[in-house]
Amino acid sequence: MLRVQHDLFARSYIGAIGSLRTVSSGGAQAAGGFDVDLPLVVHGQNVEPKFWIAGSRTPGISGAPLAWRISTDNPNDLFDNFVSVYRIDSGFTPPLGFVRRTGIWETTGHTNFTPRPHALGIRQLDFKFIPEWDIIANRNGSLGRTADWQTAWFEWRFFGGERENGDRFEVNFQRWLDAPTDTFDIFRDVKIPPGRYWWSRYELQYFMSPGRPLGFGVFLNWGPFYGGRSADVELQGTWRGGGHVIVSADLSRTAARLPGGGFTAVLASGRIEYDFNPRTSFLGFVQYNNDAQRADFNLRFHWIPQIGDDVFLVWNSGYTTNRAATYRFPAGRSLTRPLNGAFVVKIVHRIAP
Repeated sequence: MLRVQHDLFARSYIGAIGSLRTVSSGGAQAAGGFDVDLPLVVHGQNVEPKFWIAGSRTPGISGAPLAWRISTDNPNDLFDNFVSVYRIDSGFTPPLGFVRRTGIWETTGHTNFTPRPHALGIRQLDFKFIPEWDIIANRNGSLGRTADWQTAWFEWRFFGGERENGDRFEVNFQRWLDAPTDTFDIFRDVKIPPGRYWWSRYELQYFMSPGRPLGFGVFLNWGPFYGGRSADVELQGTWRGGGHVIVSADLSRTAARLPGGGFTAVLASGRIEYDFNPRTSFLGFVQYNNDAQRADFNLRFHWIPQIGDDVFLVWNSGYTTNRAATYRFPAGRSLTRPLNGAFVVKIVHRIAP
């Protein structure tokens, strides 16, 4: 992979990228692209137009399918506006990285009104009177015609902002569309048949400042869902112990009742970060998912012998929690029968001219 970038003016740049990947079955995948970023100040306001375009060549796919995006950002204090349009051709396959979906048009954008009252303990408010949006349409269709939409999401923020102490809060209303063309599993044996599904959701959020030694957060989202109803609850907690250790835990629970059946999905995780000194640290992460019926662990030790060099020791492993399994976690003998596992040593040494 090769990346070239050249600065323009005070803050802008123009760049190009190319990648090549050979495969064992023969042939090679290649891709190339061009991008430009032009942050400007116009009449005292920030304006940042961006554009990129890329093409790929893949054995078995004729031509060079393209993907491109054009966007304009206006990240200012009172109004924060953004709009973008994507086009991704069918068959676009970059050798490195991935694309979420091909053969589509997509547009995203938002307009946030963010005044600073500095009253009643509020530092800055955040309103979305014009909804934030993300719309994906068929490549042969139009973003302006709802019948061509594959998915759509809109969010109005009636009240939100940041308090003087750093806490954040939101009160949102959302409108969703999903138009699956095939039946898919949403949770184990619960299936969603093809169709066009519109639904509305309500959302509340409150997250304490990350600067607090002990902080909590709560997220609630409820309403119709794929012809039925569901309610989502997420709880977060973080403890920062004197600059050397951070311990956090997350729990999310979705309870849904759908025409095809009901389910309760639970995702729980814990994380610990410990800094022995400025150049040595340890990270431990564990996650439980009742849909996949598994528990996963990740342990990472990071050492910086000298500035510019890195040594990583990483252990990953996953274990089944399926009640029908012979070796079910957390039984001790399950530790000898992981679903997957790896121990990785990575050493990075930078050579400066």
